[in-house]
Amino acid sequence: MQTLEANEWIWNEVGGAEIAAYRDRMLFRPSDHTGRAYARSTANGRLRTLALFYRWCVAAGLTDNVPFSTSELALSRRQPQGFLAHVDASGGRQLANELTIRQTSALPKPLSPVALRRVMAGLGARDRLIIEWAVTTGMRRMEVAGLRLRALPRSSLDALVAVKIEATKGGKTRTVYPPLPLIDRTLAYVREERAVIVRRAKLRNADYAEADAVFLTEAGRGISARRVGAMFAAAAGTAGVTASFHALRHTFATAMLRFLQRRAQDEPNLNPLLTLQVVMGHADLSTTAIYLRVLATDLTLVESSVDELYGALLQ
Repeated sequence: MQTLEANEWIWNEVGGAEIAAYRDRMLFRPSDHTGRAYARSTANGRLRTLALFYRWCVAAGLTDNVPFSTSELALSRRQPQGFLAHVDASGGRQLANELTIRQTSALPKPLSPVALRRVMAGLGARDRLIIEWAVTTGMRRMEVAGLRLRALPRSSLDALVAVKIEATKGGKTRTVYPPLPLIDRTLAYVREERAVIVRRAKLRNADYAEADAVFLTEAGRGISARRVGAMFAAAAGTAGVTASFHALRHTFATAMLRFLQRRAQDEPNLNPLLTLQVVMGHADLSTTAIYLRVLATDLTLVESSVDELYGALLQ
């Protein structure tokens, strides 16, 4: 709608040329919000949304035609796709239009321990903890931002502690297993730095209500997922590391899969891939299986991650 307004286009009079211009703007100009180039998957996702919107408009009698041609394709979920098509709810039936962009399937890129230390250098306690939660549990940025005080255990004798998180992708509660030293450092942050932030917020505003979020901004509000991502992007940029916050989840997944493979040598009943699927909260095992390809690509990097990041805590 912003594009329509900026170009003075009428929504039900646009054609293939206008849609192609919208696509090319995403391909050749960076995002106004992030300053980075759009991923091809993002561009294709927006084209898919447009296709669904105009199909609905035709069915509802709001317009007479869809402004681009489509054809139905039957594709296997396991078949690598040369381009991202318009996916309907049937799973395996897709609508592809002539404007979708060819894209290659890129493997997840875990961070090396050296790169991770460079990113974390110079960060304050809160931001270091946020990164540690992500890289030792596989939590997404929305999940770390949504971590609640009530979810933190007060004591445990186990090396790994079960913590239930509710602010998840899909809204389904799942359990993560942060190492006990991380729990201890987080509780220390709550008692010290976070408590100071809360006291200052109460002094500024008598009506201030303390948020249940573990990680707070200086204003005393729960940190947002967007701010978490921006914090990591800034730290990575300063360190000269090209990575997004989601790379921490990839780092955890590849290291944990390798760790589970090691354990399976002594525990034949352990299925590393199925176990990782549960830990990651993946609905589809094929999503988890991507990390097998990462191991096959650079096992040395993953081995170093297991030994340096997780070895002392998990073995």
